[in-house]
Amino acid sequence: MHECKISLGKTIKNARQEHGFSQQDLCKLLVAPSDCLMTIDRCLLAKIENNRVDVRSDEYDWLMPKFAEIFSCDIAWLEEIRQHTEVEPFDFSKALAVFPVYFNEKTYDL
Repeated sequence: MHECKISLGKTIKNARQEHGFSQQDLCKLLVAPSDCLMTIDRCLLAKIENNRVDVRSDEYDWLMPKFAEIFSCDIAWLEEIRQHTEVEPFDFSKALAVFPVYFNEKTYDL
């Protein structure tokens, strides 16, 4: 039996795709307030979408009104999902790719 769990990351990713936004497009719309030091780039958005950061942290509070405005959804619903979203650690056993390692080929005279 499969567990169906809604997370903020999955919700944001689905909404972004339904609206036809790339991650870069969405990042341009996620402008932080002047009192916030955080900026959302494509790398951080990918981490949010894949539940690799703790979105329950206070530093992400400003994002919920932005997401609600961009995707025309209820902020209370987003907050409810946010509070139940847990960080999912990366499972290397399910990795589909092996990252190559390149060495600089130099010959040394000994």
